[in-house]
Amino acid sequence: MYNRMGWWYYYPVAFLLKTTIPFLLVSLVALGWAVYGVLWKGKRSLLVLLLPFGLYSILMMLSPIDIGIRYFLPAYPFLFILSGGMLIALLQRHFQTSVRIVSRVIVVIAFAWMTFEAVSTYPNYIPYMNQFASARPHWWYLSDSNIEWGDDIKELAAYLRARGETRVRTMALGDFVALSFYGVDNLSALSPPEASPPRYTVIGASFLNGSTVPEVFDGRRLPEAERINAFDSFRQRTPEAVIGNSIYVYRMRD
Repeated sequence: MYNRMGWWYYYPVAFLLKTTIPFLLVSLVALGWAVYGVLWKGKRSLLVLLLPFGLYSILMMLSPIDIGIRYFLPAYPFLFILSGGMLIALLQRHFQTSVRIVSRVIVVIAFAWMTFEAVSTYPNYIPYMNQFASARPHWWYLSDSNIEWGDDIKELAAYLRARGETRVRTMALGDFVALSFYGVDNLSALSPPEASPPRYTVIGASFLNGSTVPEVFDGRRLPEAERINAFDSFRQRTPEAVIGNSIYVYRMRD
């Protein structure tokens, strides 16, 4: 879906997909714990964290700028502190020995899971999504800086040069500047094919789903259906390589 004004539920969905599952669960429980503490336990001090988190979340849900989870990052520190406070409060309570042991095991598992996600994702953190987004390629769920930010252009250039390629048709974030810096000339993948086209065509994830394809190209305004489906044929193809989980490399000829 594409909408200039965005959707109120965009950031909740992005948070659901771009956050590790253990931290997602801990955060939601911590928010419930904090609300309960304020309303039923009279712990007004928790409002120092709840109010700014709530106000900022509402602001972002009303905002039409739905292009990246990075805009929601200022809300994360409040979740970190609330989650830590909740875990400390639970671990300090005088539960039965068995309950105390189980609670500590759960905490250890949660931190081990988050550590595993961080290590296994390295260094491709920008396109990271959790297991809720495992059914389809990540570009199917979100776009723009959620899945691509031009940070894999250097690796792409190395991949092409290793195969003796110094020309490529591309449509990816940052390609027009960074590729030439690394010694690869690029032609727009939206341009008509040349008489002797490059061997490879490279499409960035956020262009593959159509969301960042320009509305005007070469002086012509693209109809919306044509714009968002500009690279539909590539969606049906299997890429030769996927660089950094964000750049799709297609061999067009031998």
